[in-house]
Amino acid sequence: MSGAIDWSAARQEAVEVLGDLIRFDTTNPPGNEIVGARFLASVLESEGIEARIYESAPGRGNLYARLKGSGEKRPLILLSHIDVVPATAADWSHPPFAGEEVDGVIYGRGALDAKGVGVVQLLAMVAAKRMAIPLRRDIILLATADEETGGSLGAGWMVDNHFELFDGAEFV
Repeated sequence: MSGAIDWSAARQEAVEVLGDLIRFDTTNPPGNEIVGARFLASVLESEGIEARIYESAPGRGNLYARLKGSGEKRPLILLSHIDVVPATAADWSHPPFAGEEVDGVIYGRGALDAKGVGVVQLLAMVAAKRMAIPLRRDIILLATADEETGGSLGAGWMVDNHFELFDGAEFV
């Protein structure tokens, strides 16, 4: 394991990545999660972590990435979703797709449900890779489409069509 965490830099990185992700309008319907999946994949790939996007329908992207461990323990799945429920701008004190930080708070659709969760998971995976933390299990990052309307094009579709990616996982 190498290096200590610079918490100030980690916070700034999280703010930037979350703000960028919020700026992609992934309102479901129609979803268009592919833009968010591509963005997340670019962050992972810039860190040397291979990411794949599985498109369950046109524009409905599901992101999958895996950080290998020793295999001593079964994999852990970090699950979030990229789609968000509709937002009426007039009902918001800050624009819902601006991803603005105001007084230490990130405003935007998905900041809490579940783009914020997904960014924390993504950056935890990135930190593990950067710090060369010896993992006893693989970490699987899964950011899906369609959670807000049932998941049939997201987590459900991934399990139905790509179960081999998760086979043997111990925790989600």
